[in-house]
Amino acid sequence: MPKRKKSIERILIIGGSGYLGRALYREFQSFYEAFGTFCHPDDFWENHGAFYNYNSAKDSLTPILESLAPSHVIVSMWSAHEAGLAAMEELVQYAYVHKTHITLLSNVMVFDAVDQHPSQPKHRQQSLTQTGKYFIDLERLIQKLPDEQWLIARLAMVIGINSPVVQDIKMKLAQDEPIEVFPNLIVSATTRDMVVKQLHYLINRKACGILHCASTDLIHHIDLVTEICSLLGRDRPRLTHVYNSNKETYLALMSSEEKWPSHLQISIQEVITQGTLSHIETTKSLLNS
Repeated sequence: MPKRKKSIERILIIGGSGYLGRALYREFQSFYEAFGTFCHPDDFWENHGAFYNYNSAKDSLTPILESLAPSHVIVSMWSAHEAGLAAMEELVQYAYVHKTHITLLSNVMVFDAVDQHPSQPKHRQQSLTQTGKYFIDLERLIQKLPDEQWLIARLAMVIGINSPVVQDIKMKLAQDEPIEVFPNLIVSATTRDMVVKQLHYLINRKACGILHCASTDLIHHIDLVTEICSLLGRDRPRLTHVYNSNKETYLALMSSEEKWPSHLQISIQEVITQGTLSHIETTKSLLNS
């Protein structure tokens, strides 16, 4: 794994008000000068001195970059594809001139057309969906920078009590609606806490290249959903079985060939338990959710 030479002093998290962005800001604020962006008008974020209002569909990113002059930018933002690509092009141009390091949080969906095996970091991306193609385009843009200036962290499915995945399951359970499961699909997963710890480790080590943030083992999608439901108090949830193929298929990431240290490895059972029973949101502080 190559290493970049520039030390990190100031971090900007694009998408800092999102599910992952808030956790990243909370982690980094004690170690670096940390800043974030938020998209929609909100009194909490507008009154938070470290956050800037930024909407990729209508705003330029350059004024924020020039104001903060970050040494490191973490991109943790969902956006309309055209606007997101334009924002990444703008960021790459700035980073090239100012030697800024960029970390892109990418997605397992860049491999959604790969169905015969779990995907390693060096495997070629193949996607049939707009989401997958979008992240592939983002990855290609960031790789225009010199090797020591970029890091792509591809994330497996992120499980947490306030994550989109679990929130959707909770909503379906509350409304007694069927939950779609894919019995022949094999997946990997991770937790928000583990992603944050892994990214902190990578940034401290000045890591570059492509790495995968995922569980050390795999699980069938139907088993993942039913175990989450069980921990949420529903042992017999209503399920809709979806079969996209008659054979077993994969939408799974495997960790890098350079293994994570033991404290940064997580099994699928730990993901299910920790991700379903932790991260309970309170009204004390939005940043703690």
